[in-house]
Amino acid sequence: MLLLWSCSHEDSEKKKAENNQEKNPLIHKRVVGRIASVSSTGSFVLIQKYGTGSLPKEAVFQSQGNEGRQASLRPSGERVRDFFAADLLSGSAKIGDAVLAYHTPKKPDPVIEDEAPEDAAEDTKVQENSENSDE
Repeated sequence: MLLLWSCSHEDSEKKKAENNQEKNPLIHKRVVGRIASVSSTGSFVLIQKYGTGSLPKEAVFQSQGNEGRQASLRPSGERVRDFFAADLLSGSAKIGDAVLAYHTPKKPDPVIEDEAPEDAAEDTKVQENSENSDE
């Protein structure tokens, strides 16, 4: 009897995960709450946040529901306990839809090194070498 074992399924799953990270390695996606209420006009929603604290700063908010339903949200700043008001920018939302925050951390400003200290250090070395050669 000959038994063959293949790890191709595990390898393909690892490759998919690596490809997703390579596409957008700096974007962090997190479920932050759910849609608790939708206005009768459909122009704003109430987000019930999971956990304590406030909504993440400088994040893009989106709701996702069953049947591929999505909506872009913009928190308006009003808050009562764990409920945050948000404007519905596009799409449609229903009660119970998940609210996700996409956050891209700021890149640190590039450090510009001053070249003057390096030049000064080289000048000092040249002066020391010339003094040593005179002796």
